[in-house]
Amino acid sequence: MKAKKYILCLLGILGMSFFYEATAQEMKMINNIRVENIVVERRGDNMVVEMSMILDSLKMKSNQSIVLTPYLEDWDEDLRVLLQPLMLNGRKQHIYYLRNGRKGGYENAIEVRRFNKEPQTVNYNAQVPYQEWMDAYRLNVNEDLCGCGTLLGKAGCELVEHYDQPLPTVAFYEYVEPKMEAVKARSVEGKAFLDFPVNQTIIYPDYRNNPYELGVIMQTIDIVKNDPNISITGIDIHGYASPEGSYTNNTRLAAGRAEALKEYVRRLYDFSPNIFTVQSTPEDWEGMKRWVEASNITEKDAILDIVNSYLSPDEKDQRIKNLYPAIYRILLTDCYPALRHSDYMVHYVVQPFSIEQAKNVIKTNPSQLSLYEIYQVANSYPEDSDEFIQTLIIAANLFPNDAEANLNAANALVKSGDIAAAKHYLERAGALPQAQLLRGIILMKQGDVENARALFKEVDALGSSQAKENLKLMENFR
Repeated sequence: MKAKKYILCLLGILGMSFFYEATAQEMKMINNIRVENIVVERRGDNMVVEMSMILDSLKMKSNQSIVLTPYLEDWDEDLRVLLQPLMLNGRKQHIYYLRNGRKGGYENAIEVRRFNKEPQTVNYNAQVPYQEWMDAYRLNVNEDLCGCGTLLGKAGCELVEHYDQPLPTVAFYEYVEPKMEAVKARSVEGKAFLDFPVNQTIIYPDYRNNPYELGVIMQTIDIVKNDPNISITGIDIHGYASPEGSYTNNTRLAAGRAEALKEYVRRLYDFSPNIFTVQSTPEDWEGMKRWVEASNITEKDAILDIVNSYLSPDEKDQRIKNLYPAIYRILLTDCYPALRHSDYMVHYVVQPFSIEQAKNVIKTNPSQLSLYEIYQVANSYPEDSDEFIQTLIIAANLFPNDAEANLNAANALVKSGDIAAAKHYLERAGALPQAQLLRGIILMKQGDVENARALFKEVDALGSSQAKENLKLMENFR
């Protein structure tokens, strides 16, 4: 058992009075002793007390003697054990103490002469036999301002308090029920690199690599179209051309090839023309910029300066071709083909599911479920069950940017005892009040009582009943 370390407890000595104030704003810093690095712990059969008493700012009269006596006491103040006193003497009092054979009211004291205006630290170390009541103790310091052996009551400085008792085994968590989606709108997207004969906009399904590219598009659509739980609501097509050639001709090619892909898909599936949206970008300079930035070509910065300039598209392409012909040939073979592409996105809606239906869908295609539906599936299981926990983890993984989904997964994992796994999800829960509540629960479970209480109070102020209940659990902790 090891007590917390309380850094910077100030014992003020002002005139002939022992001075201690609770706040730094009220603290008198004239002639004081600073106490740091306090350690109280059981070592074998003994309780050991260590601390550093810094006397740098303490000014004593030559004939003055101050005795500080640390002591341990139980929380009911019925039992007390005095530790070895520390006697601080001025110059004359030190000489008198030595001449008197180190006798006086404190024959076992640690005697130290104070050298005014000089840095001086006393490293205090004392031990007493361990007793069972010391598992819950206060460490205080008493004073004797004359060095005559008289303690002036128990109103000295309280340095450390420790109440060693089992932490609460239960806690009050707060899950958040997601909002129900009115419409479960989803989309799936892809990119096709269709080959066209030079200057043509007609799609030839068997031309060069077109069988593969068209197959990828059809596979995307088929997955959505053939699912009885799904209805396609729209298809977006965006065509791009590469920068070589005139901008006017590339405008025609990009628009014509995008329209050709739309017509190919529409006729293949007998879709209504109304579900299509077709756009085009004559020359994909943004794609070229990304390619150059990621490449290792020479003159990279010069090429990017041209790409980012205010020149017209035709001027940019011609300048690169004239100034850097070797690099331009690399662009023609390695970069420009990838800039001739058609991006597509299929929009669809998924029908709502009952809890029983959702239990089956979550096993085969969980992306069709809304957060609300997944939460309802989780709540159909006992809260401490593996099914409950795993269902909430599925929700958090499917919706990684949703703070509430991540919070619920973190709650379930902490409650199951897997704090390490919970922290990954808790980080993504952000500053939700319920996330702060859970952080307090983790601190409570780890024994950081004071910081846990601070978080509970913060969330309690926002009206959380769970935070209030957790504060009640901790009423006995100090």
